[in-house]
Amino acid sequence: MPMLLDIRDTVADYAELIARVVGVDVEVVDAGLNRLAGTGLYASGVGENIRAEGETYRHVMRIRRSFVMETPREHFICTRCPGRDLCRETLSISTPIIDGSDVLGVIGLVCSTDEDRARVLGHKDVYVQFIERCAEFILHKLHDHADLLRARSFLDIMLRILEINSRGIVIFNAKGGISYLNDIARRDLGLKDDGLPTDVQFKRTGESFSDLEEFVVTARSRKHTLMGQMTPLAPSDYHFATVFTFESLPRMADRVSSLGDSLSGVENLIGRSPAMLQLKDQIRQIAGSTSTVLVTGESGTGKELVARAIHAASGRRDKPFIGINCGAIPDALLESELFGYTGGAFTGASAKGRIGKFELAHKGVLFLDEISTMPLYLQVKLLRVLQERAFTRLGSNRLIEVDIRIIAATNEDLAGAVRQGRFREDLFYRLNVIPLQVPPLRDRHGDIELLSSHFLARYSARFNKPVPSLGPDMLAALSAYPWPGNVREFENVMEFMVNMAPSGGVLHPDMLPASVRGALPSSAPSPSAPLPPGGIIPLRDLERNAILDAVRRCGDDTPGKKAAAAAQLSVPVITALGAVVFVGEAITLRLVLCSAAILGGIFIVALWGQRHAVPRPDGNRCGQSADTAPRR
Repeated sequence: MPMLLDIRDTVADYAELIARVVGVDVEVVDAGLNRLAGTGLYASGVGENIRAEGETYRHVMRIRRSFVMETPREHFICTRCPGRDLCRETLSISTPIIDGSDVLGVIGLVCSTDEDRARVLGHKDVYVQFIERCAEFILHKLHDHADLLRARSFLDIMLRILEINSRGIVIFNAKGGISYLNDIARRDLGLKDDGLPTDVQFKRTGESFSDLEEFVVTARSRKHTLMGQMTPLAPSDYHFATVFTFESLPRMADRVSSLGDSLSGVENLIGRSPAMLQLKDQIRQIAGSTSTVLVTGESGTGKELVARAIHAASGRRDKPFIGINCGAIPDALLESELFGYTGGAFTGASAKGRIGKFELAHKGVLFLDEISTMPLYLQVKLLRVLQERAFTRLGSNRLIEVDIRIIAATNEDLAGAVRQGRFREDLFYRLNVIPLQVPPLRDRHGDIELLSSHFLARYSARFNKPVPSLGPDMLAALSAYPWPGNVREFENVMEFMVNMAPSGGVLHPDMLPASVRGALPSSAPSPSAPLPPGGIIPLRDLERNAILDAVRRCGDDTPGKKAAAAAQLSVPVITALGAVVFVGEAITLRLVLCSAAILGGIFIVALWGQRHAVPRPDGNRCGQSADTAPRR
């Protein structure tokens, strides 16, 4: 609370006004008997301390009411005044300025002539009432000043808070009541803009995340879980003592989640091929459901983009999308990442605890990438969460209910993993409610040009370079390459070429990375191509070309390479025939018999390999094992 000294200019104005109205001298002192204002005889003494001769004012402050001194110098109060003999006062009326239990000062009307004394004494009750009203006016001015200071302090506090963050804000007074709350706090707590609530309760749970504590807030009989900080304000007053800044879990999840590409809608899945159009239709059809989705596809096909597209097209689009790569986190840490933990739950755990991905994804979507790598003991816990929609943090026994949609993804054949005992059968069926297959890039005929335009424009803008154009031979080369790394590999190649291409130039196949150029079909001589000098193609070139062709047909992964190796049992046949045809030697009986014997042995070995190969869905026998996911 400010003191009279803080409004001394206002006090001086009131003293001058009182003196003009009543026609006598006026002085005002504070609780320390410092003269704040004075007129007439006391004008020159403003600023002085009158403790030595202020017995009358001390008496008024003790009795806390107005007092009329009718006989100055003769009254017993004056007997202790050192200036008694020099006193010129003939009468005085003194009134305390009281604020609650505190006496802030005294107003004194002082007569110095017998005429003034007679006039005032004849209407002393009127003068007492008048001076008491003046004391009230001064007190109101003091309160107004206090309100002004409080408003300025409040404004400074608000500006400081708003500069720090845009969280929910609740300010408490010294007794714990709410003095202020912002619109975000009202919205998160379900409160209407109808004044300050009185029935809101805040309770710490004892758990925390980073530098935020967990609170359970009860408002309008509804409970809310919030993460926030209670901070005492310094300086503070009665109205503004503590500020509570908080985050709701959904907003917190928005910051914690890995956002990836901001273009996450179905319309932003690039592709007009039949396979992609079918996939987009499937996404739109199942987006509104809450059923679990299992997204499968080769590495680099864009499974996470598909998951984000489902989220963006659903009613949960405004809620969190939390992604976690199960294969990138050690088994020992994956459980705490998923479910969270309390402080000190295990050796090395943070003393503040941590919120898990399941809790952060509440009301939204949890994306579990590389689900096949999840250890079996965690698969059991995941299955329980899917069944019960509730879990407990590590080190806690408090059950936390969640409303989430699970989207899992894998580049493995989960059915095969089940047969091998690496994945739980019951969890597989829980996840495989809605299966979605993302096509590999080699099956997306016609999408190469669209993807090229998209990525060239992206990286040209990023590197501040003109967008290069594709020559017809480049587009043919990109379409001929099998893209074993799918869209991820394609994007990397586009980034490479934007870096290496001259500004605004035309891209040609010779600008491709060496690994891509070497695997292009055009890099190998075709049967119709002109023969090298001498009319002979070296056997190593024929064999190399046949191997590359087999890899292109069977795939660049491990099963594909095994299949290609099986298929290459026929390579010596091609080689032998090539040796006969292109060497141009005369065919003799001896040569025929030797060739027949060699070819017969090779044929038997090849036949054995073909019988042990598993047919592909397209009819090719590439030696694919039964536990390998079929390629589309």
